[in-house]
Amino acid sequence: MTRDSIAPRVGQLALALLLVAAPACTDLLTEQPKDRIASDAFFQTAADAKAAIAATYRPLSTASLWGTNLQWALNAATDESRVGPEEENPNIVALTQLSWTTTNPYIAGSNASGGAWGGLYQMITRANLVLARVPAITMDDAAKNQILAEAKFLRALGYFYLVRLYGDVPLVLTPEDQAALGPRTPQAQVFAQIVKDATEAEAVLPAVWGSSDKGRATKGSAEALLTEQYIWRKDWPNAALFAKKIIDSGNYSLVPNYLQAFLPGSQNRPEEVFAAQSSSATGAPAIDIAAWEYPRNMNPNSNGGWGTWQPLQSFIDSYPTGDYRKEVSFFTSGIDPTGKTVTFLPHVYKFRPTARPGQQDVNWPIYRYADVLLMYAEALNEQGQSDAAIGYVNMIRARARNGTGAEARTLPADLPTGLDQAATRAAIFDERKFELAFEGKRWFDLVRQGFPAFQAAESTDPTVIPGNVQPTRMVWPIPQVQIDLNKELTQNPGY
Repeated sequence: MTRDSIAPRVGQLALALLLVAAPACTDLLTEQPKDRIASDAFFQTAADAKAAIAATYRPLSTASLWGTNLQWALNAATDESRVGPEEENPNIVALTQLSWTTTNPYIAGSNASGGAWGGLYQMITRANLVLARVPAITMDDAAKNQILAEAKFLRALGYFYLVRLYGDVPLVLTPEDQAALGPRTPQAQVFAQIVKDATEAEAVLPAVWGSSDKGRATKGSAEALLTEQYIWRKDWPNAALFAKKIIDSGNYSLVPNYLQAFLPGSQNRPEEVFAAQSSSATGAPAIDIAAWEYPRNMNPNSNGGWGTWQPLQSFIDSYPTGDYRKEVSFFTSGIDPTGKTVTFLPHVYKFRPTARPGQQDVNWPIYRYADVLLMYAEALNEQGQSDAAIGYVNMIRARARNGTGAEARTLPADLPTGLDQAATRAAIFDERKFELAFEGKRWFDLVRQGFPAFQAAESTDPTVIPGNVQPTRMVWPIPQVQIDLNKELTQNPGY
């Protein structure tokens, strides 16, 4: 069995129902939505509304996004890691070489519903159906408004990834919009919609959910999205405003042991602001995280993996001396199915589900509280408050010194106050590099720093083809299948 043949599973009826409710979701932007079944037979009850919003979350955890394609591409194409030398799939090897094409299934998708483009638009299409059909359902108004707010959040999140990865993208806001194959929408207009949706979601979403609804978007989730998109656009006052809301809410905190944020039992706890779910208890598809990080000679069909992205030695060596995060994030030996100890090149060992293959019991973090603290530090520093910013970076370093939670290490030491803005900026990006390693953040951090930073980082990866380190590679290609079907779409430069 190949990785490309692994199909996501549906764990509960609520998620399966959307296959009836929105058959056109797989057609994305290329075909008029056939949603008559949805309007006439499905969107009738409160249970239907809850099933539809549950299904709107589902693409986050499927193969198109954090289940496979998006996390493969984001991790393999940075200075964190490379595609392992055993890899035989040329489309996967292309990720580490920065040599992807307009038909690469992981970047662009080989059909109308594939790749990151397809998965993100699938989530947006489902959100649009919820926003169009749920208002007519007779149900508790508070519950209805929360569901609509969740749909707005998920639509905003989808567009935020799209606009950063592909640049101008079609802005589709209703099922009817999908029938009109139009041109790409300017980024400024897409960002305006992201802010509108996320702000409206923040006003309605609850601060916390009950135990049976853990994992659904919260007020803090919307605020984290608003923070990050303001940082992407260098609107530092607003970025600081929304990050501080999360900090002041008291609903989030750092777990004492860094590793605990990625172990079974960590899901939907105070450090996790929002995550792609991977749990049979919630009905989410299986995100087989261990498959992509564990080595092949531990056997991919039992307790090993595919080793799709392997950490670069230069990245491992860049950690501060004595950093606990380095100690727990990598391994070079393990036990194979026969009980024999095997050794291998360094592999990521940050995510440690109870068992594999199949359904995992760890989530894929999209926003952690540590990320929020570092975004707040960046926003403060860019407004001339470098000493205050250093204080938030030192909160992260102090947690690293805690080691297993009760240690009193001396390293990594606190950063000194008195650094100028440029030095503080560099320190914040370094801290993001170590704290958020292999969480899909590094690509975006390199891109938003500009081509010199991107070029310097990519030069540390010996698998990158030097001629591919170009500014044009900081934006992904529009899928060729979409251009073939919609003649109003144009391709990004360099493809």
